[in-house]
Amino acid sequence: KLGIKDRSDTAWNLSQYERIHEGMKEEFEIEDRFEHIEFKLNLIQQNAKFFLEVLHAQKTNSLEWIIIVLISFECSLMCLEMSGLGGTFFQAILPYST
Repeated sequence: KLGIKDRSDTAWNLSQYERIHEGMKEEFEIEDRFEHIEFKLNLIQQNAKFFLEVLHAQKTNSLEWIIIVLISFECSLMCLEMSGLGGTFFQAILPYST
């Protein structure tokens, strides 16, 4: 855990150190810097989620096209078989099969 924004135990016990601690936080603009860092990290997180969704959509799209091609091939083989040309077609392609 990063304790930059939290007060130290010494600052809680002695008021003079509490003023120094608050002064240093203001001097180094700790709150503003943390807000900027948090904003940038949220932006990076949103971009990463977006790109992961795009990659997932591309993969899904590719798989859908593969399925469509395979179903089309199976339908054409079924049509050949139903027309009666399937036996001669397969004999011409695979002459050594039984």
